Amino acid sequence: MVASGDVPAWWAGHQRILNARSVPERYTRCEPIPVRVRLRWADDGVQHLDTHATAWTTPLVLIQIDDPRSTTRGIWVPAADVTRLHPDTGH
Repeated sequence: MVASGDVPAWWAGHQRILNARSVPERYTRCEPIPVRVRLRWADDGVQHLDTHATAWTTPLVLIQIDDPRSTTRGIWVPAADVTRLHPDTGH
């Protein structure tokens, strides 16, 4: 039997991403494109992450995120926070 204090709650460690935006009404899907995104975590501050974009609108980009702090696997962020990477060099 596990004492209630030994197991953290399922939501323990989750943080809001402050520059995440709502899902837009219309967007264009694409094959995954390598990108570098700037995320602003509520507690941990700014993080630069190499990941993939899978959809976009003019002002927003949908990026994949695989981080235990996030409650979702993809978030919409402002396009200004995303830089496309060259697939061969990662720059």
